[in-house]
Amino acid sequence: MKEILTVTELNSYIANLLDSDPFLGQLWLRGEISGFRLYQQSGHMYFTLKDEDSTISAVMFKSRARGLKFKPKDGMEVLLRASVSVFARQGKYQLYVEEMQPYGIGGLFLYLEELKKKLAAKGYFAPERKKAIPAFVQRVGIVTSQDGAALRDICRILKQRHPGVEVVLVHSSVQGSEAPGELAEGLRLLNSYGEVELIIIGRGGGSYEDLMAFNSELVVQAIYESNIPVISAVGHEVDFTLADLVADLRAATPSQAASLAVADMQALSRQLDNYQQRLLRAMQRKLLYYTEIIDRLMMKRIWKQPRSLLHMREELLSQLEKRLSRGMTETFREKKMRLSMNVAALDSLSPLKIMERGYVLLQKEGRIIRDEQQVQIGDRLEVAMRHADLEIEVIKKERVKRWKS
Repeated sequence: MKEILTVTELNSYIANLLDSDPFLGQLWLRGEISGFRLYQQSGHMYFTLKDEDSTISAVMFKSRARGLKFKPKDGMEVLLRASVSVFARQGKYQLYVEEMQPYGIGGLFLYLEELKKKLAAKGYFAPERKKAIPAFVQRVGIVTSQDGAALRDICRILKQRHPGVEVVLVHSSVQGSEAPGELAEGLRLLNSYGEVELIIIGRGGGSYEDLMAFNSELVVQAIYESNIPVISAVGHEVDFTLADLVADLRAATPSQAASLAVADMQALSRQLDNYQQRLLRAMQRKLLYYTEIIDRLMMKRIWKQPRSLLHMREELLSQLEKRLSRGMTETFREKKMRLSMNVAALDSLSPLKIMERGYVLLQKEGRIIRDEQQVQIGDRLEVAMRHADLEIEVIKKERVKRWKS
């Protein structure tokens, strides 16, 4: 009779087989994360790794997860170094992850996120530093490949909207290892040239890797340092690069960049014609209005019988002159009477009138004597009379009480 095993013994046996297999002890595996869970209390990570046809459970313990330089999430493609063993309690095999790193696009994505944070901290993407796009541009600088469809689209739209616009092209690679340096140098050349009012930098659509030149720090810095406003025109509407973030204006496509760069001269011409017609109609209405006013004025009596109007004005002027003359005569008479009354009042208060009654004015050294205390025996006094002035000497001083108080 064969030996009867318990479930635990069977799971342990299978676990020993897997643990002793050198291939399963350490292997590299690529797949997509699904059902990711991070337990905050323990710090362990649990997820499923899958491809198009299969899945396998995986766990990464806290001691290993602590060294990760990125945050895993669902949908991310990763490369794992792991071992395969059995979780005896549930009787299922799973991956025990030792190392994890992004794979393919996932790696690029993390790189760009880190670069984006770094450049944002430097203020490269700040809205307040973006320059305004000129309203009327006569000369446009373009940094792109001279062989690309993007250049043809840009030039076609520019000429459609503004036939007189001038284009200054700086040829540059738009993908590959040499592209970032050439694109940055193209921007610097146009700034040194100084004759363009606006710069368009871009390319047509492509894969995520094809657009990486426009995610390079070299190109982002060159756009940031440009003294001339820059419009980014990278890829199609769904594409978005760091060059778009730092540019003064982002266009979804090269064609849209051309539309944003120059004014539509035909539309402006039509609008100007419309304004001219409106102005002409407004002037005609004004002219008709004032013509009617003049016609009504010419029908008034002043133009038909001007002498009768002058005669009426002469009569009114004569009446006003008479009223003015009477008013002035009455005013003069009243003022004269008031003056006579004031003169009489002042004359009655005059010291000369008092002197005519026998009174005199005593002065000592030019000061009027009001009290006997001001006079001493031997003082020389001036006596002012009505018709003469005397000079006397005090030889006697006696206080006399002439009136009872």
